[in-house]
Amino acid sequence: MFPKDQDSESSHLPRPERRRLQDNLKGFADDRLAQSVATDVHTGRASTLAMAMRLRHAPFELEGLVKRHLAAMRAASIGESGMNRMRADRLRSGLEILECLDALEERFADQGSPYLGSRLAGRAARGRIEPEDRLHLRYHGVREIRDLATELEFIDVVEIRFSISRSRFGMLETMQGTLEGVEFDLRRCPPGQVSIDAPNLIRGGDVPLASAKEVSVLIERLTRED
Repeated sequence: MFPKDQDSESSHLPRPERRRLQDNLKGFADDRLAQSVATDVHTGRASTLAMAMRLRHAPFELEGLVKRHLAAMRAASIGESGMNRMRADRLRSGLEILECLDALEERFADQGSPYLGSRLAGRAARGRIEPEDRLHLRYHGVREIRDLATELEFIDVVEIRFSISRSRFGMLETMQGTLEGVEFDLRRCPPGQVSIDAPNLIRGGDVPLASAKEVSVLIERLTRED
């Protein structure tokens, strides 16, 4: 007598057990795929997480799992002090953008254009940033978004793109770019439309914010903990 085919055995399982088996198999496959993507980034086969996801045809939903695997790989190879150095390097790009915007407004301060300041927003504003995380910045002034992009090109921002997105405060112009390998988006938040301490622009709720000076302090803290 030949043994029963395994597939036919699983097909006769009760429906809840069959569903659990299918979920377990999918979870295992997803985890293996996430590990492969993380390995590609960690070993340098892919220069960015986005590129690694595309190379492996990994769905966007696995990004969080990939980041957890990648963080574990890095912690094992370079330790927490090494991770802090990587975080500080990423924050330096954000600091350079904020300082560039502040310097622009300072040069033209005699024009009297309203400017409340520029801020780094989100987890990065508290130093909780992974090397693949995109930086989120806000410009609280009235200059046109393309004028800001022209200024940022002087500090070697590349891959600039523009878009308009809906927010809790109305439609906001956004530019996306890359500085020294760090991807970021910069939202233009006109005074009178978005306050300098506005909550999350999309979902509402509190969001950490940091000025150029505060980001500089974060960088010093991370490097001091090295």
